[in-house]
Amino acid sequence: MSVQRGVYFLANDRVRELVIVFLNSFRRSNPDIALCLIPFDDDFEDVASLRFRYDFSVWQDPEPLRRCDEFSLAFHGRPQGHFRKLAAWEGAYEEFVYIDSDTAVLRNIDFVFTHLDDFGFVVATSHVPGRAWKDSIGQAGKLTPEQFEYAANTGFVASRKGALTLSRIADSLPAARELAPHMKLGYEQPLLNYLMVTSGLPYTSLRRLRATTGDQSIPGEVYAWTPGVVARDGEVVEPASPPTLLVHWTEPVKPTQPDKRAVPLYELWQHYRNLPAPQSRTQSRIPSQMQSRIQNRRA
Repeated sequence: MSVQRGVYFLANDRVRELVIVFLNSFRRSNPDIALCLIPFDDDFEDVASLRFRYDFSVWQDPEPLRRCDEFSLAFHGRPQGHFRKLAAWEGAYEEFVYIDSDTAVLRNIDFVFTHLDDFGFVVATSHVPGRAWKDSIGQAGKLTPEQFEYAANTGFVASRKGALTLSRIADSLPAARELAPHMKLGYEQPLLNYLMVTSGLPYTSLRRLRATTGDQSIPGEVYAWTPGVVARDGEVVEPASPPTLLVHWTEPVKPTQPDKRAVPLYELWQHYRNLPAPQSRTQSRIPSQMQSRIQNRRA
């Protein structure tokens, strides 16, 4: 059954601490929107067990995830779970936002959906030198400067179902694979940048919208490791403008028992890690086979 709007996040049990910070912050500012976990790999039962507390569902169809794993093999020697976020374009939500689970969401995201009236893809941050592409991409002659300078962080992406499809992604892989020497490989980010800018649909970012409209009230993304960022009581107080929509850790952090040495903006992390979880309002459905796995594991 189709749902008009929703949010996807990607996780497994290894990043459970990250996920709790994400869920506490997200549900504080977005208590009602549909939320769905896309399993990063097969080890996700502990994270899935949080579904009633935070009112989220779990992706049920294994076939799109298998195909996404195959896409990752075109660029890596083994499956990379990050590529599974590509399944969101064939999920249940007609309009969606994908958010990385190493993120604290500090504001309501409803305003982002209004930009989908004009754009096929809206990220939080784009036009970041060194993001996605090596300096040699301009010499490849396959993308225009406008396309490769978009250089988006794909930890936050708003779009519509069908703006990409797995079949079209498969058709695009040979041309994308030709650009692999010019990609900053590691995750799905270069491929997703390529897919967005060659989709034929308009694309932008909240950062770009602020720059082109001059509207400094459009909230944005803060990287936790950026010097000079100050957080207090669960909010970023410096920089004060633009307002902070999300704090993205992005750099690898210790996923279990994080401490000040492992996590920048540790006070913000602790604030949301220790925030009481919201009371569950509904019980989200999960695949019956996964329910059995969870019960067996606890037995």
